[in-house]
Amino acid sequence: MQKNNTKNDLPVIGVDIGGTKVSAGLVKDNRLVKSHTLPTPADKGPDEVLQTIVNTIKQLNAETFAGIGAGIPGLVDTQNGKVYDVQNIPGLSGMALRDKLQTAFNCPVEINNDANCFVLGVKNHDNGQPFKHLVGLTLGTGLGGGLILNGQLYEGVGTGAGEFGSLPYKDSILEHYCSGQFFTREYGITGKEARERAVNGDKEALEMFRKFGHNLGDAIRIISHTFAPEAVVLGGSVSTSFWLFEKGMWEILHQFPYAHVIDHLQIMPATAPDIAIIGAASLIKIK
Repeated sequence: MQKNNTKNDLPVIGVDIGGTKVSAGLVKDNRLVKSHTLPTPADKGPDEVLQTIVNTIKQLNAETFAGIGAGIPGLVDTQNGKVYDVQNIPGLSGMALRDKLQTAFNCPVEINNDANCFVLGVKNHDNGQPFKHLVGLTLGTGLGGGLILNGQLYEGVGTGAGEFGSLPYKDSILEHYCSGQFFTREYGITGKEARERAVNGDKEALEMFRKFGHNLGDAIRIISHTFAPEAVVLGGSVSTSFWLFEKGMWEILHQFPYAHVIDHLQIMPATAPDIAIIGAASLIKIK
């Protein structure tokens, strides 16, 4: 149980909730001290989902901390601490998560969209620091987006800004073509399996990633038409295969009608693997 102490020297707990795993980390001076991960019971009800989040945090064995910041893969009401909708984890939808975690740990809690946490971490503590206009894309179970405009996080209403994954694309939506779902829907294998085959020189798998790059290039073209960012930083499990889809992505982006915009655009993976946890932890403002 959290002790009643909010001194500046206390660490903060950051939580990154995803469709396949829940990761919690103890963050001190914007550095991850230790972390723990449990599988997400995505097909279970609210009680089991909440208990998994609580158990993940408890496994850190942190006696004192200043608060908990959590990133949710869906829309949230940051003022009231309530989750609106999480398609990949329906048990979270409608949950007053902030209140439940405050009750469980007796400490300040803040929640936000997970892609917002990711882009906050990238902007403040990773390779996004030089950029005033920055987009963070999380390529995992789904496609998430976070926006830094004029140096500040832009959430929109109900953290709804940056939900590029729901935009119509081909016969469906962008998320189905720009996340791990692309490999399962189109080829019946996981992104991890596709990567393993591609690394071994499998031509079919290499073509899968080229096509994935084309789809992501289309997504970034839409983003560039709308926001013209200086940089797009990628996170999530699929981003670790950046070198496999980078060429296909640029094949599409070089078709962008405004060369000046694309010529100045930088696209790269985040360098810190746990930057979403650090970004979530930064939701807690220590006084």
